[in-house]
Amino acid sequence: MRPLTRLLLLTGMLLMTAASAAPLPDFEAQYRLEQHSLRIGTATIALHTDEQGGYLYKFYSTPSRWIGWLINNQLQESSRGQLTASGIRPLQYLYERSGGKQRIARLSFDWQSMSVENDVAGSHWEMDIPPGTHDKLATQLGMMLAHGEGKDDVTFTVADGGTLKEYRYHVIGKETLELPAGTFRTVKVAKLRKDIDQETIIWFAPALHYLPVRIWRRDSDDEEYQSDLENFSRSLWGKIN
Repeated sequence: MRPLTRLLLLTGMLLMTAASAAPLPDFEAQYRLEQHSLRIGTATIALHTDEQGGYLYKFYSTPSRWIGWLINNQLQESSRGQLTASGIRPLQYLYERSGGKQRIARLSFDWQSMSVENDVAGSHWEMDIPPGTHDKLATQLGMMLAHGEGKDDVTFTVADGGTLKEYRYHVIGKETLELPAGTFRTVKVAKLRKDIDQETIIWFAPALHYLPVRIWRRDSDDEEYQSDLENFSRSLWGKIN
């Protein structure tokens, strides 16, 4: 997998379920994507909600202009569903990667039959799901909500790639970061995984409703990637540290 694709997938994967769905403001945030301190792309996340409890969460990324002629990968993801009293309930998930290696995946959740339909690369199948199952993009919002409730250990059951996976995160400390978007006190979180040759760390800012402000990853080939917050909606201000 190419380096930029790895980082785009990482940024798109990283972050939704809470015991009770605490409100999040509508927002948009932009990140610079780096490899070895060199900018290789830009990523944007955006949340839109309605009065009926519906949400639409989007992620998209593009390579920097200076490497666009070498790597023309563009990634878009979206999660649509409901914010309920028991947490996030995704209804539809869409993944689209264009450029070098194209891929489209769609997931449709049916909570009456407790199943999800998968349509990936032209193949179609169904699988059973337990209550509280997320798509992988919705977990990003779930992390913000869970840490807003003071949870140090967070686990999600995720429908991903036609199987159910377990995403586990644990708070490992606190740090103050100086970023392009400003200086923030943060909660430092590690993603716990069985493949110990990979490492992922995320920094969340309590002052911004626990928005992730930095994401770092070391892959099995020792390549390192980082996403840093550049701009964000002022609607995120107001959360107490």
